[in-house]
Amino acid sequence: MRLRRSVRTGEAAGFTLLEVLVAVAVLGLALVSLLALHVRNIDLVARDTRITEATLLARGLMAEIDAGPFPDLGLAEGDFDEEYPNRYPGVRWEREVATTPVPDVREVRVRVFHGEEATGDDVTLTYYVRRR
Repeated sequence: MRLRRSVRTGEAAGFTLLEVLVAVAVLGLALVSLLALHVRNIDLVARDTRITEATLLARGLMAEIDAGPFPDLGLAEGDFDEEYPNRYPGVRWEREVATTPVPDVREVRVRVFHGEEATGDDVTLTYYVRRR
């Protein structure tokens, strides 16, 4: 079996302009898609950071309740400006203390949230405190 070689004289080897334009278009589309994905990841990291901070702040409020006297029934609310000036602007908390069927045990529900309306970044912790 013989192999034939075809040698064209006078033609330059390489890609045509159309092939280069198609390759650049495909590459551009891929890079734009990756950029959109990167922006989405940045948003998710920021949201996760807000949820983590809210969880830590709620746990801090729970620790204060656990270390303090037996909580009174009712609803309290506030922000973190006194404890952490300019650190958590717009972050607020609500604390609701309710009775339970068990005597000398109270249910404490702490909610930490950003702004005035409920968002997906809200954190609610429920804790039970007994009289000492």
